[in-house]
Amino acid sequence: MRPTKRGRLVAMGIAALVSALVLAACGGGNGGGAAAGPQGAPKAGGTLVSGLYLEPLALDPHRQAYWETYRVSSNIFEGLVKEELTDTEGPAKLLPALATKWSVSDGGKVWTFELRKGVRFHDGSEFTAESVDKNVRRVHDPGYAFYDKTSAARLSTWFADLVEGRVVDDHTYEFTFAKPFLGFPRILAQAMSTLTIGNPATWEKYGNDGFADHPSGTGPYTFVSRAIGDRIVLKKNPAYWGPKPYLDELVFRIIPNNQTRLAALLSGEADIISYVQPDDVATLESRGFQVPAGHGAALLYFTFNFKNKAFHDKRVRQAIIQGIDRAQLAKEVYNGNAMPLHSLQPPGNEAYDPQARDFGYDPEGAKALLKEAGYGDGGLSFTIVADVANQNLAEWLQSRLKAIGVNVKVVTLDRPNYVARAFGKPEPDDGLSIDEYGGSYAEWLHQVLYTNIAAKGLDPADFPEIRDAVDEARYTGDEDKRIELWRKADQKVREAAIAIPAVSLTRYYGLGPNVRGFVYAATNWYDLTKVHLAG
Repeated sequence: MRPTKRGRLVAMGIAALVSALVLAACGGGNGGGAAAGPQGAPKAGGTLVSGLYLEPLALDPHRQAYWETYRVSSNIFEGLVKEELTDTEGPAKLLPALATKWSVSDGGKVWTFELRKGVRFHDGSEFTAESVDKNVRRVHDPGYAFYDKTSAARLSTWFADLVEGRVVDDHTYEFTFAKPFLGFPRILAQAMSTLTIGNPATWEKYGNDGFADHPSGTGPYTFVSRAIGDRIVLKKNPAYWGPKPYLDELVFRIIPNNQTRLAALLSGEADIISYVQPDDVATLESRGFQVPAGHGAALLYFTFNFKNKAFHDKRVRQAIIQGIDRAQLAKEVYNGNAMPLHSLQPPGNEAYDPQARDFGYDPEGAKALLKEAGYGDGGLSFTIVADVANQNLAEWLQSRLKAIGVNVKVVTLDRPNYVARAFGKPEPDDGLSIDEYGGSYAEWLHQVLYTNIAAKGLDPADFPEIRDAVDEARYTGDEDKRIELWRKADQKVREAAIAIPAVSLTRYYGLGPNVRGFVYAATNWYDLTKVHLAG
Protein backbone atom coordinates (compact mmCIF):
# COMPACT_ATOMS: atom_id res chain seq x y z
CA MET A 1 0.00 0.00 0.00
CA ARG A 2 1.10 3.55 -0.69
CA PRO A 3 2.10 5.32 2.55
CA THR A 4 -0.34 7.95 3.82
CA LYS A 5 0.64 11.59 3.86
CA ARG A 6 0.76 11.50 7.68
CA GLY A 7 3.02 8.43 7.51
CA ARG A 8 5.38 10.15 5.11
CA LEU A 9 5.56 13.21 7.33
CA VAL A 10 6.37 11.04 10.35
CA ALA A 11 9.10 9.26 8.37
CA MET A 12 10.54 12.61 7.27
CA GLY A 13 10.49 13.81 10.85
CA ILE A 14 12.38 10.73 12.02
CA ALA A 15 14.95 11.19 9.23
CA ALA A 16 15.38 14.84 10.18
CA LEU A 17 15.81 13.91 13.85
CA VAL A 18 18.46 11.30 12.92
CA SER A 19 20.30 13.91 10.86
CA ALA A 20 20.12 16.45 13.67
CA LEU A 21 21.50 13.94 16.18
CA VAL A 22 24.33 13.06 13.82
CA LEU A 23 25.13 16.72 13.30
CA ALA A 24 25.11 17.39 17.01
CA ALA A 25 27.48 14.48 17.55
CA CYS A 26 29.96 15.78 14.99
CA GLY A 27 29.77 19.44 15.94
CA GLY A 28 27.57 20.67 13.10
CA GLY A 29 27.25 20.06 9.39
CA ASN A 30 30.87 20.60 8.45
CA GLY A 31 31.99 17.10 7.51
CA GLY A 32 33.35 16.14 10.91
CA GLY A 33 34.85 19.53 11.68
CA ALA A 34 36.63 20.13 8.35
CA ALA A 35 36.01 23.73 7.35
CA ALA A 36 35.05 24.37 3.74
CA GLY A 37 37.80 26.98 3.44
CA PRO A 38 38.81 28.95 0.32
CA GLN A 39 39.23 27.29 -3.04
CA GLY A 40 43.01 27.87 -2.92
CA ALA A 41 45.80 25.85 -4.48
CA PRO A 42 45.26 22.08 -4.32
CA LYS A 43 46.88 20.39 -1.36
CA ALA A 44 48.33 16.95 -2.02
CA GLY A 45 47.88 14.05 0.36
CA GLY A 46 45.15 12.60 2.48
CA THR A 47 42.55 9.86 2.25
CA LEU A 48 39.19 10.26 0.54
CA VAL A 49 36.30 8.00 1.54
CA SER A 50 33.53 7.36 -0.98
CA GLY A 51 30.26 5.77 0.16
CA LEU A 52 28.85 3.44 -2.49
CA TYR A 53 25.22 2.35 -2.61
CA LEU A 54 25.98 -1.04 -4.20
CA GLU A 55 28.61 -3.70 -3.65
CA PRO A 56 30.91 -3.52 -6.70
CA LEU A 57 31.22 -6.68 -8.74
CA ALA A 58 34.54 -8.21 -9.82
CA LEU A 59 37.47 -5.82 -10.09
CA ASP A 60 38.23 -7.35 -13.45
CA PRO A 61 38.31 -5.11 -16.56
CA HIS A 62 36.32 -7.58 -18.66
CA ARG A 63 33.87 -8.95 -16.08
CA GLN A 64 32.74 -5.76 -14.39
CA ALA A 65 29.20 -4.45 -14.22
CA TYR A 66 27.46 -1.66 -12.28
CA TRP A 67 28.70 1.91 -12.36
CA GLU A 68 29.67 1.64 -8.72
CA THR A 69 32.17 -1.02 -9.84
CA TYR A 70 33.68 1.29 -12.43
CA ARG A 71 33.81 4.22 -10.01
CA VAL A 72 36.34 2.03 -8.20
CA SER A 73 38.03 0.14 -11.02
CA SER A 74 38.55 3.19 -13.26
CA ASN A 75 41.26 4.19 -10.81
CA ILE A 76 43.04 0.85 -11.37
CA PHE A 77 42.46 0.17 -15.08
CA GLU A 78 42.53 2.34 -18.19
CA GLY A 79 41.33 1.98 -21.74
CA LEU A 80 42.91 2.95 -25.03
CA VAL A 81 40.53 5.92 -25.13
CA LYS A 82 38.86 7.97 -22.41
CA GLU A 83 36.24 10.69 -22.16
CA GLU A 84 36.82 14.23 -20.93
CA LEU A 85 35.49 14.08 -17.38
CA THR A 86 35.43 17.85 -16.89
CA ASP A 87 32.62 18.06 -19.46
CA THR A 88 29.35 18.70 -17.63
CA GLU A 89 27.02 18.89 -20.64
CA GLY A 90 28.19 16.23 -23.08
CA PRO A 91 28.69 14.43 -25.23
CA ALA A 92 32.09 14.27 -23.57
CA LYS A 93 35.06 14.79 -25.85
CA LEU A 94 37.17 11.71 -26.59
CA LEU A 95 40.76 11.92 -25.36
CA PRO A 96 43.90 9.78 -25.70
CA ALA A 97 44.55 7.36 -22.86
CA LEU A 98 46.70 4.26 -23.41
CA ALA A 99 46.51 5.10 -27.10
CA THR A 100 47.87 8.48 -28.19
CA LYS A 101 46.01 8.55 -31.51
CA TRP A 102 43.83 6.37 -33.73
CA SER A 103 42.64 6.21 -37.31
CA VAL A 104 40.03 4.33 -39.31
CA SER A 105 40.17 2.84 -42.80
CA ASP A 106 38.35 0.41 -45.12
CA GLY A 107 35.04 2.19 -44.75
CA GLY A 108 35.01 2.05 -40.95
CA LYS A 109 36.08 -1.59 -40.58
CA VAL A 110 39.75 -1.23 -39.62
CA TRP A 111 40.89 0.76 -36.58
CA THR A 112 44.59 1.39 -35.91
CA PHE A 113 45.79 2.64 -32.52
CA GLU A 114 49.20 4.11 -31.76
CA LEU A 115 49.99 3.13 -28.16
CA ARG A 116 51.54 5.27 -25.47
CA LYS A 117 55.19 4.54 -24.73
CA GLY A 118 56.73 4.43 -21.28
CA VAL A 119 53.64 3.01 -19.54
CA ARG A 120 54.01 0.23 -17.00
CA PHE A 121 51.57 -2.00 -15.21
CA HIS A 122 51.41 -1.91 -11.42
CA ASP A 123 53.86 -4.81 -11.15
CA GLY A 124 56.41 -2.87 -13.21
CA SER A 125 55.96 -4.85 -16.45
CA GLU A 126 55.82 -2.87 -19.69
CA PHE A 127 52.59 -2.03 -21.51
CA THR A 128 52.94 -2.87 -25.22
CA ALA A 129 50.86 -3.97 -28.19
CA GLU A 130 51.36 -7.55 -26.99
CA SER A 131 49.57 -6.57 -23.76
CA VAL A 132 46.62 -5.30 -25.79
CA ASP A 133 46.64 -8.48 -27.86
CA LYS A 134 46.40 -10.69 -24.77
CA ASN A 135 43.45 -8.62 -23.55
CA VAL A 136 41.77 -9.07 -26.94
CA ARG A 137 42.48 -12.80 -27.00
CA ARG A 138 41.15 -13.22 -23.47
CA VAL A 139 37.71 -12.06 -24.63
CA HIS A 140 37.72 -13.26 -28.25
CA ASP A 141 40.09 -16.15 -28.98
CA PRO A 142 39.02 -19.62 -27.70
CA GLY A 143 42.47 -20.87 -28.65
CA TYR A 144 44.16 -18.64 -26.06
CA ALA A 145 45.13 -20.47 -22.87
CA PHE A 146 43.40 -17.75 -20.80
CA TYR A 147 40.33 -17.28 -22.94
CA ASP A 148 37.55 -16.34 -20.53
CA LYS A 149 34.01 -17.35 -21.47
CA THR A 150 32.53 -15.05 -18.83
CA SER A 151 34.36 -12.03 -20.21
CA ALA A 152 33.67 -13.01 -23.83
CA ALA A 153 29.94 -13.13 -23.10
CA ARG A 154 30.00 -9.68 -21.50
CA LEU A 155 31.85 -8.14 -24.45
CA SER A 156 30.02 -9.95 -27.22
CA THR A 157 27.66 -7.03 -27.85
CA TRP A 158 30.52 -5.05 -29.38
CA PHE A 159 33.16 -7.65 -30.23
CA ALA A 160 31.10 -10.34 -31.95
CA ASP A 161 31.93 -8.73 -35.30
CA LEU A 162 35.68 -8.60 -34.61
CA VAL A 163 37.50 -10.53 -37.33
CA GLU A 164 41.04 -10.01 -36.06
CA GLY A 165 43.15 -8.15 -33.55
CA ARG A 166 46.74 -7.74 -34.75
CA VAL A 167 50.05 -6.53 -33.32
CA VAL A 168 51.52 -4.24 -35.97
CA ASP A 169 54.62 -3.38 -33.93
CA ASP A 170 55.48 -2.89 -30.26
CA HIS A 171 53.33 0.23 -30.00
CA THR A 172 50.74 -0.17 -32.76
CA TYR A 173 47.64 -2.34 -32.66
CA GLU A 174 44.97 -2.95 -35.28
CA PHE A 175 41.36 -4.14 -35.03
CA THR A 176 39.51 -5.45 -38.08
CA PHE A 177 35.73 -5.81 -37.99
CA ALA A 178 33.44 -7.58 -40.43
CA LYS A 179 31.26 -4.47 -40.69
CA PRO A 180 31.82 -0.73 -40.21
CA PHE A 181 32.06 0.27 -36.56
CA LEU A 182 32.40 4.05 -36.42
CA GLY A 183 31.37 4.15 -32.77
CA PHE A 184 34.30 1.98 -31.67
CA PRO A 185 36.53 4.64 -30.01
CA ARG A 186 33.73 5.86 -27.74
CA ILE A 187 32.78 2.26 -26.90
CA LEU A 188 36.39 1.75 -25.76
CA ALA A 189 35.97 4.64 -23.32
CA GLN A 190 33.04 3.01 -21.51
CA ALA A 191 32.82 1.12 -18.23
CA MET A 192 31.29 -2.22 -19.15
CA SER A 193 31.23 -4.62 -22.10
CA THR A 194 34.40 -3.07 -23.42
CA LEU A 195 38.15 -3.58 -23.63
CA THR A 196 39.58 -1.89 -20.55
CA ILE A 197 43.20 -3.05 -20.23
CA GLY A 198 44.27 -5.43 -17.48
CA ASN A 199 47.72 -6.83 -16.78
CA PRO A 200 48.00 -10.21 -18.55
CA ALA A 201 50.78 -11.30 -16.19
CA THR A 202 48.23 -11.33 -13.38
CA TRP A 203 45.71 -13.69 -14.97
CA GLU A 204 48.59 -15.82 -16.23
CA LYS A 205 49.69 -16.13 -12.59
CA TYR A 206 46.37 -16.37 -10.76
CA GLY A 207 43.99 -17.52 -13.49
CA ASN A 208 40.92 -15.79 -14.85
CA ASP A 209 38.90 -16.32 -11.69
CA GLY A 210 41.75 -15.14 -9.48
CA PHE A 211 42.43 -11.93 -11.35
CA ALA A 212 39.81 -9.89 -9.47
CA ASP A 213 41.48 -10.75 -6.16
CA HIS A 214 44.76 -9.27 -7.43
CA PRO A 215 43.62 -6.53 -9.87
CA SER A 216 46.47 -4.93 -11.77
CA GLY A 217 46.33 -2.28 -14.46
CA THR A 218 48.10 0.91 -15.49
CA GLY A 219 45.92 3.40 -13.60
CA PRO A 220 46.71 6.17 -11.11
CA TYR A 221 45.94 3.97 -8.08
CA THR A 222 46.96 0.44 -7.13
CA PHE A 223 44.92 -2.16 -5.30
CA VAL A 224 45.58 -2.64 -1.56
CA SER A 225 42.72 -4.69 -0.13
CA ARG A 226 39.06 -5.62 -0.30
CA ALA A 227 36.63 -6.79 2.38
CA ILE A 228 33.36 -7.85 0.74
CA GLY A 229 30.44 -5.92 2.16
CA ASP A 230 32.73 -3.41 3.86
CA ARG A 231 35.39 -1.57 1.84
CA ILE A 232 37.96 -1.45 -0.96
CA VAL A 233 41.25 0.37 -0.42
CA LEU A 234 43.52 1.81 -3.14
CA LYS A 235 46.77 3.77 -2.87
CA LYS A 236 48.47 6.26 -5.18
CA ASN A 237 50.58 4.75 -7.94
CA PRO A 238 53.98 6.49 -7.68
CA ALA A 239 54.96 5.29 -11.15
CA TYR A 240 51.82 6.49 -12.94
CA TRP A 241 52.56 7.72 -16.46
CA GLY A 242 50.09 10.65 -16.34
CA PRO A 243 49.52 13.62 -14.02
CA LYS A 244 49.83 12.42 -10.45
CA PRO A 245 46.62 12.41 -8.38
CA TYR A 246 46.48 14.61 -5.28
CA LEU A 247 45.09 12.04 -2.88
CA ASP A 248 47.33 9.39 -1.30
CA GLU A 249 44.57 6.88 -0.66
CA LEU A 250 41.02 6.08 -1.78
CA VAL A 251 38.65 4.10 0.41
CA PHE A 252 35.34 2.91 -1.04
CA ARG A 253 32.88 1.89 1.66
CA ILE A 254 29.85 -0.20 0.76
CA ILE A 255 26.79 1.42 2.41
CA PRO A 256 23.56 0.19 0.77
CA ASN A 257 21.20 1.78 3.30
CA ASN A 258 20.31 5.32 2.22
CA GLN A 259 20.04 6.81 5.71
CA THR A 260 23.26 5.15 6.87
CA ARG A 261 25.06 6.50 3.80
CA LEU A 262 23.69 9.98 4.49
CA ALA A 263 24.76 9.78 8.14
CA ALA A 264 28.27 8.74 7.08
CA LEU A 265 28.57 11.89 4.97
CA LEU A 266 27.10 14.15 7.65
CA SER A 267 29.42 12.77 10.32
CA GLY A 268 32.55 13.06 8.17
CA GLU A 269 33.01 9.30 7.91
CA ALA A 270 32.56 9.68 4.14
CA ASP A 271 33.64 12.52 1.86
CA ILE A 272 31.51 11.56 -1.17
CA ILE A 273 28.36 9.48 -1.48
CA SER A 274 26.50 8.20 -4.53
CA TYR A 275 22.76 8.18 -5.17
CA VAL A 276 21.69 11.01 -2.88
CA GLN A 277 17.99 10.61 -2.10
CA PRO A 278 15.78 13.51 -3.26
CA ASP A 279 14.49 14.20 0.26
CA ASP A 280 18.08 14.63 1.48
CA VAL A 281 19.24 17.33 -0.95
CA ALA A 282 17.84 20.26 1.02
CA THR A 283 19.10 18.82 4.31
CA LEU A 284 22.62 18.49 2.98
CA GLU A 285 22.75 21.93 1.42
CA SER A 286 21.32 23.59 4.55
CA ARG A 287 24.21 22.07 6.51
CA GLY A 288 26.90 23.33 4.14
CA PHE A 289 27.39 20.11 2.17
CA GLN A 290 27.68 20.09 -1.60
CA VAL A 291 25.10 18.44 -3.87
CA PRO A 292 26.20 19.55 -7.34
CA ALA A 293 23.60 19.89 -10.07
CA GLY A 294 24.29 18.10 -13.33
CA HIS A 295 23.45 14.99 -15.24
CA GLY A 296 25.20 11.83 -16.24
CA ALA A 297 24.50 9.86 -19.40
CA ALA A 298 21.85 7.73 -17.74
CA LEU A 299 18.12 7.43 -17.33
CA LEU A 300 15.47 5.59 -15.41
CA TYR A 301 13.11 3.81 -17.78
CA PHE A 302 10.32 1.26 -17.67
CA THR A 303 10.17 -1.84 -19.82
CA PHE A 304 7.20 -4.02 -20.65
CA ASN A 305 7.08 -7.76 -20.05
CA PHE A 306 6.38 -8.88 -23.63
CA LYS A 307 5.77 -12.40 -22.34
CA ASN A 308 2.51 -10.97 -21.02
CA LYS A 309 0.16 -10.99 -24.04
CA ALA A 310 -1.56 -7.78 -22.96
CA PHE A 311 1.53 -5.85 -24.06
CA HIS A 312 1.60 -7.29 -27.55
CA ASP A 313 -1.01 -4.62 -28.33
CA LYS A 314 0.55 -1.25 -29.08
CA ARG A 315 -2.61 0.48 -27.90
CA VAL A 316 -2.06 -0.89 -24.42
CA ARG A 317 1.59 0.13 -24.34
CA GLN A 318 0.78 3.59 -25.65
CA ALA A 319 -2.01 4.00 -23.11
CA ILE A 320 0.38 3.24 -20.25
CA ILE A 321 2.79 5.87 -21.59
CA GLN A 322 0.01 8.45 -21.94
CA GLY A 323 -1.14 7.71 -18.40
CA ILE A 324 2.19 8.78 -16.87
CA ASP A 325 2.93 12.48 -16.34
CA ARG A 326 6.72 12.47 -16.35
CA ALA A 327 7.01 16.12 -15.36
CA GLN A 328 4.97 15.37 -12.24
CA LEU A 329 7.00 12.23 -11.65
CA ALA A 330 10.19 14.32 -11.60
CA LYS A 331 8.56 16.83 -9.25
CA GLU A 332 6.78 14.49 -6.84
CA VAL A 333 9.10 11.48 -6.61
CA TYR A 334 12.41 13.33 -7.03
CA ASN A 335 11.51 16.75 -5.59
CA GLY A 336 12.35 18.33 -8.94
CA ASN A 337 15.88 16.88 -8.89
CA ALA A 338 15.35 15.05 -12.18
CA MET A 339 14.71 15.78 -15.85
CA PRO A 340 11.63 14.24 -17.50
CA LEU A 341 12.63 12.32 -20.63
CA HIS A 342 10.82 11.17 -23.77
CA SER A 343 13.66 9.33 -25.49
CA LEU A 344 15.85 6.35 -24.58
CA GLN A 345 18.91 8.36 -25.63
CA PRO A 346 19.69 10.23 -22.38
CA PRO A 347 21.35 13.62 -21.79
CA GLY A 348 25.09 13.25 -22.29
CA ASN A 349 24.57 10.79 -25.14
CA GLU A 350 26.05 11.84 -28.46
CA ALA A 351 22.68 11.23 -30.16
CA TYR A 352 20.56 12.95 -27.49
CA ASP A 353 17.89 15.21 -28.96
CA PRO A 354 16.21 17.48 -26.38
CA GLN A 355 13.31 17.99 -28.79
CA ALA A 356 12.52 14.26 -29.10
CA ARG A 357 9.03 13.26 -27.94
CA ASP A 358 7.08 10.04 -27.74
CA PHE A 359 3.50 10.24 -26.41
CA GLY A 360 2.54 13.08 -24.11
CA TYR A 361 0.50 12.86 -20.93
CA ASP A 362 -3.13 12.32 -21.95
CA PRO A 363 -5.16 10.33 -19.38
CA GLU A 364 -8.42 10.59 -21.32
CA GLY A 365 -6.68 9.43 -24.48
CA ALA A 366 -5.17 6.57 -22.48
CA LYS A 367 -8.59 5.47 -21.25
CA ALA A 368 -9.94 5.54 -24.82
CA LEU A 369 -7.06 3.39 -26.09
CA LEU A 370 -7.56 0.84 -23.32
CA LYS A 371 -11.28 0.65 -24.05
CA GLU A 372 -10.55 0.22 -27.76
CA ALA A 373 -8.13 -2.61 -26.92
CA GLY A 374 -10.82 -4.39 -24.90
CA TYR A 375 -9.83 -3.23 -21.43
CA GLY A 376 -12.57 -1.10 -19.92
CA ASP A 377 -12.25 0.56 -16.53
CA GLY A 378 -10.44 -1.91 -14.29
CA GLY A 379 -10.07 -4.43 -17.08
CA LEU A 380 -6.27 -4.33 -17.20
CA SER A 381 -4.21 -5.42 -14.23
CA PHE A 382 -0.55 -6.35 -13.85
CA THR A 383 2.41 -6.28 -11.48
CA ILE A 384 5.23 -3.75 -11.42
CA VAL A 385 8.52 -5.40 -10.43
CA ALA A 386 11.20 -3.13 -8.96
CA ASP A 387 14.29 -3.35 -6.84
CA VAL A 388 13.95 -1.91 -3.34
CA ALA A 389 15.71 1.33 -4.34
CA ASN A 390 12.78 2.15 -6.62
CA GLN A 391 9.89 1.19 -4.35
CA ASN A 392 8.64 4.79 -4.01
CA LEU A 393 8.68 5.17 -7.78
CA ALA A 394 6.77 1.92 -8.27
CA GLU A 395 4.13 3.02 -5.76
CA TRP A 396 3.79 6.38 -7.49
CA LEU A 397 3.21 4.59 -10.81
CA GLN A 398 0.66 2.38 -9.13
CA SER A 399 -1.40 5.37 -8.00
CA ARG A 400 -1.16 7.18 -11.36
CA LEU A 401 -2.13 4.18 -13.45
CA LYS A 402 -5.14 3.59 -11.22
CA ALA A 403 -6.38 6.98 -12.44
CA ILE A 404 -6.70 5.59 -15.99
CA GLY A 405 -8.43 2.42 -14.80
CA VAL A 406 -5.41 0.11 -14.53
CA ASN A 407 -5.00 -2.00 -11.40
CA VAL A 408 -1.39 -2.50 -10.45
CA LYS A 409 0.35 -4.53 -7.75
CA VAL A 410 3.91 -3.69 -6.68
CA VAL A 411 6.60 -6.25 -5.90
CA THR A 412 10.00 -5.04 -4.70
CA LEU A 413 13.03 -7.32 -4.46
CA ASP A 414 16.71 -7.03 -3.62
CA ARG A 415 18.89 -6.45 -6.67
CA PRO A 416 19.91 -10.07 -7.42
CA ASN A 417 16.34 -11.35 -7.12
CA TYR A 418 15.01 -8.41 -9.11
CA VAL A 419 17.40 -9.20 -11.98
CA ALA A 420 16.51 -12.90 -11.85
CA ARG A 421 12.78 -12.18 -12.11
CA ALA A 422 12.74 -9.19 -14.47
CA PHE A 423 15.29 -10.58 -16.91
CA GLY A 424 14.91 -14.30 -16.39
CA LYS A 425 11.65 -15.74 -15.11
CA PRO A 426 8.86 -13.17 -14.84
CA GLU A 427 5.54 -14.18 -13.36
CA PRO A 428 2.63 -14.35 -15.84
CA ASP A 429 1.04 -11.17 -14.44
CA ASP A 430 4.24 -9.09 -14.47
CA GLY A 431 3.81 -6.01 -16.64
CA LEU A 432 6.47 -3.37 -16.02
CA SER A 433 9.97 -3.37 -14.57
CA ILE A 434 12.09 -0.38 -13.60
CA ASP A 435 15.67 -0.04 -14.77
CA GLU A 436 18.49 2.49 -14.70
CA TYR A 437 21.20 2.45 -17.33
CA GLY A 438 22.42 4.50 -20.28
CA GLY A 439 25.60 5.73 -21.87
CA SER A 440 27.23 8.53 -23.83
CA TYR A 441 27.54 6.37 -26.97
CA ALA A 442 24.82 6.37 -29.63
CA GLU A 443 25.05 2.57 -29.82
CA TRP A 444 23.39 2.49 -26.41
CA LEU A 445 20.09 2.32 -28.32
CA HIS A 446 21.20 -1.00 -29.84
CA GLN A 447 22.35 -2.22 -26.44
CA VAL A 448 19.11 -1.41 -24.62
CA LEU A 449 17.07 -3.01 -27.41
CA TYR A 450 19.00 -6.27 -27.62
CA THR A 451 20.22 -6.79 -24.06
CA ASN A 452 17.36 -5.36 -22.01
CA ILE A 453 14.10 -4.94 -23.91
CA ALA A 454 14.62 -8.18 -25.85
CA ALA A 455 15.40 -9.93 -22.56
CA LYS A 456 11.88 -9.02 -21.44
CA GLY A 457 10.40 -11.06 -24.29
CA LEU A 458 10.43 -8.67 -27.24
CA ASP A 459 11.52 -10.23 -30.53
CA PRO A 460 13.19 -7.55 -32.70
CA ALA A 461 12.00 -9.51 -35.76
CA ASP A 462 8.47 -8.43 -34.81
CA PHE A 463 9.54 -4.80 -35.24
CA PRO A 464 11.45 -4.82 -38.55
CA GLU A 465 11.27 -1.04 -38.87
CA ILE A 466 13.21 -0.70 -35.59
CA ARG A 467 15.63 -3.54 -36.34
CA ASP A 468 16.46 -2.14 -39.79
CA ALA A 469 16.88 1.44 -38.55
CA VAL A 470 19.18 0.34 -35.72
CA ASP A 471 21.27 -1.80 -38.08
CA GLU A 472 21.56 1.04 -40.59
CA ALA A 473 22.82 3.40 -37.88
CA ARG A 474 25.16 0.87 -36.30
CA TYR A 475 26.81 -0.21 -39.54
CA THR A 476 26.98 3.04 -41.46
CA GLY A 477 30.35 3.92 -42.95
CA ASP A 478 29.41 7.61 -43.27
CA GLU A 479 30.46 9.58 -40.19
CA ASP A 480 28.48 12.62 -41.35
CA LYS A 481 25.22 10.65 -41.29
CA ARG A 482 25.83 8.50 -38.24
CA ILE A 483 24.18 10.60 -35.49
CA GLU A 484 21.18 11.49 -37.63
CA LEU A 485 20.67 7.79 -38.38
CA TRP A 486 20.72 6.98 -34.67
CA ARG A 487 18.14 9.70 -34.03
CA LYS A 488 15.91 8.25 -36.75
CA ALA A 489 16.25 4.81 -35.14
CA ASP A 490 15.28 6.32 -31.78
CA GLN A 491 12.21 7.84 -33.46
CA LYS A 492 11.17 4.35 -34.63
CA VAL A 493 11.55 3.07 -31.06
CA ARG A 494 9.43 5.92 -29.72
CA GLU A 495 6.72 5.42 -32.33
CA ALA A 496 6.43 1.72 -31.49
CA ALA A 497 6.01 2.44 -27.75
CA ILE A 498 8.20 -0.51 -26.75
CA ALA A 499 9.62 1.15 -23.62
CA ILE A 500 8.98 4.20 -21.45
CA PRO A 501 11.79 6.73 -20.86
CA ALA A 502 11.15 8.33 -17.48
CA VAL A 503 13.71 10.69 -15.93
CA SER A 504 17.40 11.47 -15.61
CA LEU A 505 18.54 12.32 -12.09
CA THR A 506 20.21 15.71 -11.64
CA ARG A 507 21.45 15.69 -8.01
CA TYR A 508 23.23 12.36 -7.69
CA TYR A 509 26.36 12.94 -5.59
CA GLY A 510 26.82 14.41 -2.13
CA LEU A 511 30.17 15.91 -1.10
CA GLY A 512 31.67 17.02 2.16
CA PRO A 513 32.38 20.75 2.57
CA ASN A 514 36.12 20.08 2.33
CA VAL A 515 36.04 18.27 -1.03
CA ARG A 516 37.55 20.24 -3.91
CA GLY A 517 37.98 19.58 -7.62
CA PHE A 518 35.03 17.19 -8.04
CA VAL A 519 33.15 17.48 -11.34
CA TYR A 520 29.73 15.97 -12.03
CA ALA A 521 30.69 14.87 -15.52
CA ALA A 522 28.17 14.14 -18.28
CA THR A 523 28.82 10.44 -17.98
CA ASN A 524 28.21 7.87 -15.24
CA TRP A 525 31.42 8.03 -13.20
CA TYR A 526 33.91 10.62 -12.02
CA ASP A 527 37.59 11.51 -12.08
CA LEU A 528 39.17 11.38 -8.64
CA THR A 529 42.69 12.26 -9.81
CA LYS A 530 41.82 15.97 -9.69
CA VAL A 531 40.01 15.80 -6.35
CA HIS A 532 41.71 17.07 -3.19
CA LEU A 533 40.74 17.91 0.38
CA ALA A 534 40.84 21.39 1.87
CA GLY A 535 42.07 22.13 5.35
